[in-house]
Amino acid sequence: MQNSKNKESKYGLLIAAILTAIGVFAIMTYFQRQALADFEKKEIYVAVSDIPRGTLITGENAALYIAVKSVDAGCVPETALTDYRILNGMSPEYDIDKGTLLTAGMFSDSDNVLSSMTSPVLAGFKTEDLSKAVSGVLRAGDRIDIYSADPETGEEILLCSDVYVECGYDSSGKAVNGDLPAVMFNVYLESEDASSFYGGLRNGYMYVVKRF
Repeated sequence: MQNSKNKESKYGLLIAAILTAIGVFAIMTYFQRQALADFEKKEIYVAVSDIPRGTLITGENAALYIAVKSVDAGCVPETALTDYRILNGMSPEYDIDKGTLLTAGMFSDSDNVLSSMTSPVLAGFKTEDLSKAVSGVLRAGDRIDIYSADPETGEEILLCSDVYVECGYDSSGKAVNGDLPAVMFNVYLESEDASSFYGGLRNGYMYVVKRF
């Protein structure tokens, strides 16, 4: 009887030891996996807002569209963007939705308006500054001609031609994407055209025509 109890006690201790070893192994495996997962994290860039086709990415507006995200390295494609600075002066070739993992192949410098300009300046206007409605909804990447009219003779005057729309904004200053109308716009002008542009704003007879 005593031997039977001793055997049961030994078996109990053995089972407890096995369970303890399994528990310790499971804990060690968990922390090992966590450490490995942390080690294999990789920083990539994603779109934090919609990026319309033609939007010129610059050091000033990059934070409006792009943010870094740490993800499992095993989920990152080879073409994933890992340095946002290479996008400076580039534009997306098509509309990019918010949350999209960015790759360098989505962007091109073929329409880099700044590189083709001699002395670019960024100017702005509001829809209320225009005496006529815009021909079509403006958005980033569009090209427009800016006209004015002599307040006395009504003669039409071309102030600036083939002007690049940097972005459109709503009344709160938030970038407007897609086909939604905007109330404020930023455009890139040659510095030599700036005086004519602001002259058109002052006389209140300025209007723009979208190029198609």
